[in-house]
Amino acid sequence: MENLQRLRVLRAVARHGSFTAAGAALTMSQPAVSQHIAVLERELCTQLVERTTVGARLTAQGEVVLRHALRILSSCDDARRELDQLRGGEPTTVRVAAYPTACGHLLPRAAAAWRRRYPAVGFTFTECDADEALELARHGKADIALTYDYAAHPIDLRHLRVQPLADDPLLLVLPPSHPLGAEPVVDVAALAEQEWISGTAFACAESLRAICGVAGFTPLVALDSSRYPTTLAMVAAGHGIALVPASALSNPPAGVVVRPLRPAPPPRRIWAVTPAEPAAPTAHMLDCLVATAAGA
Repeated sequence: MENLQRLRVLRAVARHGSFTAAGAALTMSQPAVSQHIAVLERELCTQLVERTTVGARLTAQGEVVLRHALRILSSCDDARRELDQLRGGEPTTVRVAAYPTACGHLLPRAAAAWRRRYPAVGFTFTECDADEALELARHGKADIALTYDYAAHPIDLRHLRVQPLADDPLLLVLPPSHPLGAEPVVDVAALAEQEWISGTAFACAESLRAICGVAGFTPLVALDSSRYPTTLAMVAAGHGIALVPASALSNPPAGVVVRPLRPAPPPRRIWAVTPAEPAAPTAHMLDCLVATAAGA
């Protein structure tokens, strides 16, 4: 178990980029994090983490160990849950799978509130695309999946327990030099001849086509992007315009202009999905997600 804890510490350092942030996530002091990493490095006779003036990052050897550590920890969590089910008890770990925007916006605050009530229950999360999060929940590999769909292109969530969290408005992002950037609100129909940067993940492209189709045109897609930071960088460089959900625009780069559309497009909808009736710690995590989304 002590060796497993060292692997968890390595995982936290990789996720959070510093010993201090990893310690905060694990409710552990920074010296304790450093000691766990040092012991693990001695056991494996190699340097796993490079300490820098701005944080910490894994070495090539550390990346190899992390890859195997993630599989080991996932298997251990699965074993614990199966034992809990045999004993009829509550889970010792709550596992959340979430798409990247939720991992940076919604999940950290909800998990912090949850930890205050269940400090003895473990918490793990997997950052992945929304469709992968949904599959992890379907196959019992996650207790909660944070996923989304578009009201203009709904997905099938039958046979799952679904908790709506929030509507995420879609906004137009343009380069500052764009002629329509001076408009306080942009008509969708005015974008018929524009080049678009389209999303590739989980019905983003289908939603864009549906929204433009209502206005009577098919979007001219110049580039595809699977991550919003990349999309925003491409817009800032003048490669096209894009529809981006508001939750991905909490800190947009200086080189873009954000405008609402008229008529307002159907939003992206955020869901928390569970594969079955949740145990108490998982149910409370759902409550924290609902409360955090309502206050966002």
